[in-house]
Amino acid sequence: MPFRRIAVVRGVSKLLIVAVAAALLAAGIVACGGGGDSGSSTTGAASQGQASGDTSSNAKTAKSGGDEGSGSGTGKSGDTGGSSSGSGGEGESSGKSASDFVPKHHNDSGGGSAQYKVKGGDNSVQEYGEEADTSELDAAGAALHNFLDARAEGNWDAACQYMSEEMIKSFEKLAEASKQVDASSCGALLRGLTNPAAKASMKTEAEKTDVGSLRTEGDRSFLIYTVGGKTIYAMPMKNENGAWKVSGLTGTPLN
Repeated sequence: MPFRRIAVVRGVSKLLIVAVAAALLAAGIVACGGGGDSGSSTTGAASQGQASGDTSSNAKTAKSGGDEGSGSGTGKSGDTGGSSSGSGGEGESSGKSASDFVPKHHNDSGGGSAQYKVKGGDNSVQEYGEEADTSELDAAGAALHNFLDARAEGNWDAACQYMSEEMIKSFEKLAEASKQVDASSCGALLRGLTNPAAKASMKTEAEKTDVGSLRTEGDRSFLIYTVGGKTIYAMPMKNENGAWKVSGLTGTPLN
């Protein structure tokens, strides 16, 4: 395997570790903080692991969504038509059912990953796989926007529709390790792994996310976007039965 290819694989593997770290951090909030301390980190932030790959004590928190301004362009988001994965869908965790969620229109700037390359930085995600075409970018962007919008509304069951099966399964494993998390449905799990203090940041993230690139390789990809125009984020995505789903609680900062 060429050296460059090895470097890309290592860089992407590190980002996947970070995505797992975000989920572990969220579980830690529930287990240690009783599910709602306003001083705790929230799911509106990505837990960025160190080079060693430690996903617990050696994690640092990076802010998600405080920048000013938002991008606009030609991309559109809408209902991806996904059905709820796992056991969610009853609406029992929040009083809202998935059918209550109405996808919103979002304008995304697009433009490809070249605009997000960091001079002298690790651009393994920006150069991962190949740049997807506009239709794939729009579909993946819609899944992310719908996930963020549903989560911001507190419609956990609807948010579950846009999550990958592997992410839901990871939630179930986290629930097994914490008796404080309701595992009766995917929506209940997502609600239990979300700090209530994150409501404002989740709303800001949902409103200001601007998607610019989708780098794909097989059924996996990274959606690259900004929240307010400054910090660059990458969200791991998974294509399941022709529909893109998010594979992380939050995006990971790339700059």
